[in-house]
Amino acid sequence: MLVGTALSTLVLAGVLATPALAQTNEDAPAIAEVIVTAQKRSESLQKVPISISVVTGDAMERANVNSAEQLIQMAPSLSFRKGNSNKDSALTVRGVGTISFASGVEPSVSTVVDGVVYARSGQATADFLDLERVEILRGPQGTLFGKNASAGVISLITRAPKQEMGGYVDASYYEGNEYRVRGAISGPLSETVAGSLAAFFSHYDGNGKNVFNGDDINGYEHNGLRGRLRWEPTEDVTIDFIADYSHNVDNGYADSIGTVFPSAFNDAVFSPSLKPLKPGAGNKDIDNDQSPLTKDINSGFSTQVNWSIGDYTVTSITAYRNWKNQQTRDGDFRSDSPSYVATGALAGDIRSHDYGRLNFDQFTQELRLASPTGQFLEYVAGLYYYHTWESNYFNRTVDKCLSSTLAPVTLGALGAAIPCSKSASVYESNAGIGEFATTLTNYAAFGQGTLNFSPALRGIFGARWTQDEIDFVHRRLRTSGAAALSGVNPTFAATGGTKADGWSGKVGVQYDVVPTMMAYGSYTRGYKGPAMNVFFNMQANDNFGIAPETSDAYEVGLKSRLLDGRLILNVSAFDTTYDNFQANNQDMIGTTVITRLTNAGTVKTQGFEADFTLEPVRNLRINGGYAYIDAKIDKFKCPATGTCAALAINGKPLPYSSKHKLSVNGSYFMPLEGQAFDLDFNVGAQYQSKMGFDINQNPNAVQKGYATADASVAFVGKNNRVRLALIAKNLTDENFVINRIPNGASFLRQITPRDGERYFGATLRYNLF
Repeated sequence: MLVGTALSTLVLAGVLATPALAQTNEDAPAIAEVIVTAQKRSESLQKVPISISVVTGDAMERANVNSAEQLIQMAPSLSFRKGNSNKDSALTVRGVGTISFASGVEPSVSTVVDGVVYARSGQATADFLDLERVEILRGPQGTLFGKNASAGVISLITRAPKQEMGGYVDASYYEGNEYRVRGAISGPLSETVAGSLAAFFSHYDGNGKNVFNGDDINGYEHNGLRGRLRWEPTEDVTIDFIADYSHNVDNGYADSIGTVFPSAFNDAVFSPSLKPLKPGAGNKDIDNDQSPLTKDINSGFSTQVNWSIGDYTVTSITAYRNWKNQQTRDGDFRSDSPSYVATGALAGDIRSHDYGRLNFDQFTQELRLASPTGQFLEYVAGLYYYHTWESNYFNRTVDKCLSSTLAPVTLGALGAAIPCSKSASVYESNAGIGEFATTLTNYAAFGQGTLNFSPALRGIFGARWTQDEIDFVHRRLRTSGAAALSGVNPTFAATGGTKADGWSGKVGVQYDVVPTMMAYGSYTRGYKGPAMNVFFNMQANDNFGIAPETSDAYEVGLKSRLLDGRLILNVSAFDTTYDNFQANNQDMIGTTVITRLTNAGTVKTQGFEADFTLEPVRNLRINGGYAYIDAKIDKFKCPATGTCAALAINGKPLPYSSKHKLSVNGSYFMPLEGQAFDLDFNVGAQYQSKMGFDINQNPNAVQKGYATADASVAFVGKNNRVRLALIAKNLTDENFVINRIPNGASFLRQITPRDGERYFGATLRYNLF
């Protein structure tokens, strides 16, 4: 399958390129140099001694990649864990990431937008808007980017305003009533000030239905804007002001029922109650008396100052961000519960509804100094301050039927049961109400240097000192007192926190084998600070800090420009071990599954990655990447209380990690003589091997390997002012999910993405200048 996918794509690209093959290789120019800021200064991608992928904004727009969830199609080492809302979603790199509902823990994969770290994974799930490029830095990056970069960094760089007028508007429509409108304008406001404004609006009905009320699910309505000002008061000073705002409403992400396991309760009560819904691997529908809903507001502003003092550069980035999130969810996954008096084997026949909201603020300040280049010692050094505050409110209601005057009925193996109805029964409604707040303060000092021993040989060294302090206050009230209540621990109140210092660092060497080929090797010490398991169901045994997570990472790589610059080929091999890995373990409260954050012992990820870009002849480009990742649990450490499956999972794969992932894309621009337009063909294929979603290795919580293919053809006006593209996604109509969640031994829930089916659409773009 893997080889077939790659061959199919290359053959198709070759067919599209047939008119150009008669040209000589000399007719193809060298691939343009790609400039990145992966080491806090502008450098050529081929000179940066780390494993990094770059995806341009133009490439994402052509491939209909509009968010981090879809970015995984173009970056094989990247995976996306989709939760019930963006609050619970996260990215993983090389199989490693932090997935938690707790407010006292931060991601292992850091998302950075225009130099500003986003402290929570959920902040990074908004639509992409007017991006210049995305840099994906693989492996621990804590020396320059901080403690929440212990697995990698996703760095998004937006387009900066220029003194030349520019701008565009584009509109897209896809099957399923999905449409997008976006645009941007940029230009001079004075001789020293340039400005830009970008905005978007997007809507999608969804890929499923709630059979209870006919509501669409898994759709969205998003809108937002970003404004930028670039002021250059002197030749030595550049100041960027950036402000953004987005408002998102999602009627998901819905948990569809995939598999219902045989049991007396399921056979007699749960499965019949779902009709006419049909559970299965391809099911996208739900049967909930409370439709899922997530509302999200993300906003912020930043000021970046770059001041050249002689050959040195001083950079200051000051930023504030606010994130508001609200979600409503059906926790029993049925529309008719409770149906029977809750006694004996029917004690789990309850109705459970959840409502939560959060308000999150963060302030960051980074100050750094970059030395001139071309000297024996080149360095970047800086100071960093980071403060966040998060408040949460969560309400879980649990209803059950206490008694009924209706006559008993026989429910198969369950025996006699008393049915309930509103007119003939007595119901009890209980609730758990949680209010909790968390503050996190981080101080850091860092530096990284390069020693130029010769024009070809360089040494690399760096270190970062980090201090973290977490404080929390938590209160949960339960209306049922000490009585059993599924999914809600007893009344609880606590205050506390934790504090720790830590070091991360890097040493390495890079050597120019020839002027067009560079080899490098490095050892990186990664560090992820302490955490607190502050969440709704927090209890006394959570009132202790989760220890810092450390990692030892070894990497070697080769970066090359071949065939007179028409082929860029970069490869790397890595081996990383994480100690005190911060991860979730499943637990049960009554009949409800919850997750608890714990130090999960030792995990290891090792493998091989390759990225290439090839332009064999003019107007034809083929690029892609391959990742082999073996991410596994070496030794799981059981939490102090709760369930544990350590003996069963030692040596097993980490969740949300595929061993093999491949992405190949081809584009061919075909000029048409005598026509008002030219043609631009694009094809792409992706493959990933099977992926498990459960750290406890539930054999049913697995997505088998699959391959997808996309294609588009665009009609481009001769002056490049107008572009009309016809797009096909998932041509093979491959059904796949991006999460499967075991609900104990009862049933399996799943989340199906937008791209888990075939669909077609069109995009019209008009360049204003």
